[in-house]
Amino acid sequence: MAVAQTKAASFIQEHSEEISSHRVISLLMDGALERIEQAQQAYADKNIADLEVLVGKLVAIINGLRNCLNMDAGEIAVNLDALYEYMVERITLATMETLPSVLAEVDGLVGEIKSGWDQMDFSAIPAMETNVA
Repeated sequence: MAVAQTKAASFIQEHSEEISSHRVISLLMDGALERIEQAQQAYADKNIADLEVLVGKLVAIINGLRNCLNMDAGEIAVNLDALYEYMVERITLATMETLPSVLAEVDGLVGEIKSGWDQMDFSAIPAMETNVA
């Protein structure tokens, strides 16, 4: 199986000129969650080749989220940066035996961040559209 583009990446590509930066961040988190699910399935299927690709793509998405942070925004951005760094470290140091629990942990963390992010209303703060947390 070739690793296909995530649904979120396809959406961003098709609608790049009409979506807000807030929505792009949400879609990146969707993409991370999708990659986690795919990696978990590849692990269950013992498909090591796809698993390695998917884990690499997951790390790239998390690093992309880190790169989107506006570190001048304050403590929230600093804390998110540390959390994203923690996730990448956990993933990259995982062994085949620990990977399922690490993926579950990262899934929970990304899901929690996404839940909070999606509840934020950036429409009332125009400057936030270009400088996300």
